[in-house]
Amino acid sequence: MNRRRRFILVAVVATVLLLPPLLLAVAVLAVDYPADTIAPDRSDPVLVCDRDGGLLRSVPVPGSHRRHGWVALTDISPPVFLTLLASEDRNFFSHKGVDPVAVLRAAGLNLTDGALHYGASTLTMQLARMVHSEGRPRTLWNKLRETVIALRMERAMTKNQILEQYLNRAYFGNGAWGIEGAARTYFGKSAGSLSAGEAASLMVIPRGPSVYDPLRHPQRVLARRNHLLALLVKNGLLSAAQQQRALTAPVRFFRHPQPFAASHFVDFILDAVPPAFRRSGTIHTTLDPALQTSLERRTRGHVDAMASRGIQQAGAVVLDTSTGAILAMVGSAGKGTPAHQVNIAVRRRFPGSTLKPFVYAAAIEQGDAPATIALDIYNVPSQYRVRGTPPVEHGPASYREALAGSYNLAAVHVLERVGVPEVMEKLRLAGVGELVQSAEDYGLRLALGSARVRLLDLAAGYGFLVRGGLVRRPSGIARMAFADGTTWTPPSEPDVRVFSKEASWLVMDMLADNEARRKVFGDELPADLPFKVAVKTGTARGFSDVFAVFATREFTVAAWAGRFDGEPTAGVLGMDGAAPLARAGILLAGQGRPLTLPEAPAGIVAVDVCPQSGQLPSPHCPHRVRDWFIRGTVPEKECTLHVIRNGRPVADWPAEVKDWERRTAPQ
Repeated sequence: MNRRRRFILVAVVATVLLLPPLLLAVAVLAVDYPADTIAPDRSDPVLVCDRDGGLLRSVPVPGSHRRHGWVALTDISPPVFLTLLASEDRNFFSHKGVDPVAVLRAAGLNLTDGALHYGASTLTMQLARMVHSEGRPRTLWNKLRETVIALRMERAMTKNQILEQYLNRAYFGNGAWGIEGAARTYFGKSAGSLSAGEAASLMVIPRGPSVYDPLRHPQRVLARRNHLLALLVKNGLLSAAQQQRALTAPVRFFRHPQPFAASHFVDFILDAVPPAFRRSGTIHTTLDPALQTSLERRTRGHVDAMASRGIQQAGAVVLDTSTGAILAMVGSAGKGTPAHQVNIAVRRRFPGSTLKPFVYAAAIEQGDAPATIALDIYNVPSQYRVRGTPPVEHGPASYREALAGSYNLAAVHVLERVGVPEVMEKLRLAGVGELVQSAEDYGLRLALGSARVRLLDLAAGYGFLVRGGLVRRPSGIARMAFADGTTWTPPSEPDVRVFSKEASWLVMDMLADNEARRKVFGDELPADLPFKVAVKTGTARGFSDVFAVFATREFTVAAWAGRFDGEPTAGVLGMDGAAPLARAGILLAGQGRPLTLPEAPAGIVAVDVCPQSGQLPSPHCPHRVRDWFIRGTVPEKECTLHVIRNGRPVADWPAEVKDWERRTAPQ
C-alpha cells in the first residue's frame, strides 16, 4: 500500500472516529438549553379551596398531569435522594449528563443479550425524556437526542436543580406524578414527612411503575428496596443501624383518596374561571364546608325517604342572601351512574309555580294589593284555554290567599292583566331565565312555569323578596392567588333593581303567611319554622320536577327533587317533594339561630278591608280583615259587592262567579 493510500485510510478512520464526537460537541455547545422551559411554577396544579382554606380538589393545569404542588429539594425527606441515586444513577454527581462507564457496561450487556435491553440513561437523560420525548418510541435516534439535551441541561442547571426537576416530574404509578403526589397517594403524607423505609420504597417505582406497582406487587417493591438499602450500606452512605430501622419500620401501601369534595360545586367554579386565569395557584371559594357536608347527607336521606314515591334524585343550593355567595351546592344525591354526574343546580328545568311571585309583584307595582281579588275560575273570559280536564277551582280569592295557596287559574288571570312581556322582562332582570322565545311561545302558562330555569338562578332571583327589590347574581369565587405571587378578585356583581321596595315586601309578606296557605296545604307544613320565612313551592306539569325556595334576609335556599329523565313521579307536589329539603337547608345554614325578614318600608300602611271584595268595608260587609297596602293604593270606595236581600247581606257576584258557585255547590 503506497503512502497516499495509507494517508487516505488514516483520514477516513480518523473522520469516522472523530466526526461523531465533534458533531456532538457542536450540538451541545452551539445551543444553550433554555432553563425556563421547565420552570417549576409552570406545572403546579390549580388548588380549589373552601372558604376556610380546606382543599376541595387539586386540578392539573392544561398540559400537565400533576395534582400536587411543586416541592423544593429542601422539603423532601433526605433518604429519597440516597435511594434514588443508588437505584438510578450512582455516578450522578461526577458525570456531565452522560455516564461513560454506564454506557460501556450497557453496551456489553446488550451485546451479550443480542438486543437493546440496557440504555445507561442517567437521571439527566431521564429528565430530558420526561420533558422532551414523552410518548416517543425508544429508538437509537431518540436516545441520541436525549443525550444532547441532557448535556445541554447539565450546562444550564446545577445538580440540585436537576434532582428537584426529576423528583417533581417522575411518574410513580396510579396517577401519582412527582414525589409529593407519590407520598400523598401511597402514604397520605407530604414528601418531607417520609420515613427512610417509605422514601426508599417510593424510589423503587419510577424504574417500572407497572412492574413495581406497590398496590399490586408490594413484596416486589420491598425486595427491591431492601437490595438498595444494602447497597447504600455497602457504599458507606447508610449505617447498619439506619438500615435496620428502615427494614423493621412497617410500610403499608394504600391508595389514599385525593381530596374530591363538593364535586358539582368545584366543576361549576372551574367552568366559571376565565381561561386567562386557569393557571397555577389557589382558587379561594365561598363554600361553607360544614354546611356542604351536612346538606349532602340530608339530600341523600331525602331521596331515600321519597324513593317509594318515584323521587330518584334531588339537589339544593344555599346562598348568602346579602352577597349572593354560594355557601353550598348539591347537584344530585350521588346515586347511580351516570346520573350522579348531573348538576341539577345548573340544569334548566320547568319550575312550576315558583315563577308566580314575579307575576304578583308585577301586578302590585301596577296598583294592586295583597287584598285584590283574583278569580280562580276556569271559564272567566280570557285568552287562556284550559286543555283537558279543568283544574281545581277555588273561586274568588285575594292575592294573598291565591299566591300562598298557589292557585293556578288565579295566577294565569293576573298574568293576563299584567302582560306576559312585562313579567318576562322582570324575570330577565332578575337573572332567573334566558327566555329566548317570544311572549306568544310562553303564553299565559308562563305563570305556571312554561320557561325552563336553573335552580341556582331561581335562588338568586328570589333575593328581591328580602333585599328590597334588588337582585344580585350568585358567585362562588372569593379570590384567586397565583403561583407567581399575583392575585385576582372577581369584580363585584352589581345589584339589579327588579321591583320596588314596597311591592317586594308585600309579596314577601304574602309568602311568609302560613295561615294563608293552610286552606290548600293543611297543617304541619315544612314551612312551619320557629321564625318567619318566605316560602314558595312549584310542581312542573307531569310531576317530573318539584321545587321549593325558602328566603330570609340571611340565607336563601332552593331545592329540587324528581327524575333526571323527565318521567313523572307518583304525583309528588313541591310541598312534599322539595320543601322538606329546603327546610333542612335553611335550618342547617342558620345553625339554630332565628333568622329574620325585613321590616315593612315606610311606604306601607295597614288598612281594614272586606275580604271578599278587597275594598273598604261597607255596613253590609259581614267580615273585615286587616291587610297591607302601598300608600297611595289604598281603596277609596266602600265595598259594592255586598248588598241587602231579604233583610240580610249577600254577595252580588258577577255571572262567572255565580256559575262557579252553581257548579261547585254540594249536590
